[in-house]
Amino acid sequence: MPGNGEYPVAGTYSEHLRSFLLSRGVWHRFIEFDEPVKTVEQAARKVEVEQIVKSIVLVDSNDAPLLVILPAKNRISYRKIKTLLGVKDVRLANEDEILAYSGFPVGGVPPFNLLRRALVDKEVLKNPLSIAGGGDVNKLVELHTKDIIEILKPTITDLTHENR
Repeated sequence: MPGNGEYPVAGTYSEHLRSFLLSRGVWHRFIEFDEPVKTVEQAARKVEVEQIVKSIVLVDSNDAPLLVILPAKNRISYRKIKTLLGVKDVRLANEDEILAYSGFPVGGVPPFNLLRRALVDKEVLKNPLSIAGGGDVNKLVELHTKDIIEILKPTITDLTHENR
């Protein structure tokens, strides 16, 4: 995994992720696209929408970053996260912060990254397999959901905005 402010060059982020997964003995399957995957609709051309999860990097009002993982079709509830964390506010990290805090670029953030504080929406647990950012913007990675939970040891709760 990248660290100490040194990031791999574009195209090798997924190789760093692959190395981490192999070192931990985590089953995985990379799914490659010809172009960056920016929407659920694009991803749905090759994978089941219900299995797609998004890894979102947030920053709380204490300037502490965190990772939130929820089904890609769901909207995040900032109110629920603020209440859970007991903070005044949370916001999306900007592009530079995402790379600095996670070690991966926007659009490629996998569940396994530099962030150690993680929240996972309970709906993610409904599927035995999850498909997430694969490190690079044109790759997704399929993982066993139980491996995400075992490695991240996240807080599992309802993080979805009610108006879906």
